[in-house]
Amino acid sequence: MRWKFFGLAACLGLAAAFTLGAASNLPKTGLAGSTHDIGGNGCKSCHAPHNGALANGGPQSSGLIQLWSRSFPAASETFGVYDTATMQNKAVELGGSILAASSDVRMYSLLCLSCHDGVTSSFSPAMQTKNMIGSKASFGATAYESLGLTNDHPVNMPYDPTKNTSLQAVATVAAALPLYGTTNTVQCATCHDPHSDVNTNYLRQANNTAHCTTCHM
Repeated sequence: MRWKFFGLAACLGLAAAFTLGAASNLPKTGLAGSTHDIGGNGCKSCHAPHNGALANGGPQSSGLIQLWSRSFPAASETFGVYDTATMQNKAVELGGSILAASSDVRMYSLLCLSCHDGVTSSFSPAMQTKNMIGSKASFGATAYESLGLTNDHPVNMPYDPTKNTSLQAVATVAAALPLYGTTNTVQCATCHDPHSDVNTNYLRQANNTAHCTTCHM
């Protein structure tokens, strides 16, 4: 009887271990239960592992673009980008959004804007409010907010300390935050990690001055 008891305890222990193991394999880091875990669908909130990008047309239909399950903004739609007369590193408009390849650096912003475009209406009112972040400038009054990305940190912009000497060296930034492509562009995913809301607003670093001074002296 004692050995039966120990055998049962061992089996229960293994079951518990497998359960804990399964829990540790939840969607990347802080995704589960966050606002990106839409309807509790986890990875499938954005990815379609067997039907990626079928609705998008163009090169994305190959599924090479992160097996994306959402339609990208139309090529005729624009977002606007932040600019001032004193800026030396100019951001490039994110219109004309059909990507040429999965290596296209715009992907790391346009993937975000496929939901955060200011016109997507398939979410809850709370999610629609968050979608205001990137309202399409070309949509005007029909968007949730018409300023587009013109009042947000510039994206699709080469990070070039030779043009702006108040920026940290590229190597310093790249050690902490991702820059994309041969011109080290800043995209939405430079500051945000869509898979983890451990820091507020999916920021890659804590929401404080240190996050800004990674790039800005």
